[in-house]
Amino acid sequence: MVERHFLYILLLLCAAPLAAHAEDTLPAGPSAFVLIARLHALPGEAENVVALSSAVDEKVEAGEPGMLLHTFDANPNDSLGFVWTEVYENSEALVLHLNNADLTAYLEAVSPLLDVFTVELYGAVSPDAVARLRETGTPVVHYPNVLGYVRDLTP
Repeated sequence: MVERHFLYILLLLCAAPLAAHAEDTLPAGPSAFVLIARLHALPGEAENVVALSSAVDEKVEAGEPGMLLHTFDANPNDSLGFVWTEVYENSEALVLHLNNADLTAYLEAVSPLLDVFTVELYGAVSPDAVARLRETGTPVVHYPNVLGYVRDLTP
């Protein structure tokens, strides 16, 4: 009986932090988050879109330390469809990205080659960063954080 009571208390102690964690939202601004940009090239323009994207990828890697992941992937069901997947360290990193002259030049060059360009934000992004992204005129859907965590990957 004592063992069963001990196990019950142990279970409650272990489960309590998990339940509290499930209710926590991440702070908007200092938290890492994900941006997905979906592009669809006009017929005959896919190679040009890839070439322009490759060039800007190198520039973003060199000049934006807050861009933790920056990949350009092909849609397996549509040879004209592509997806940028971007993980930002925080909202300031997104604002820096939006102010990057290399990104501006890329968007000006690639936009005439596309018939679709949309952005989805996932996570605790500051209202200012979301507003700055929407000011670009790009269709944006923001999926705000409800719960979760960001693991600290610093060594």
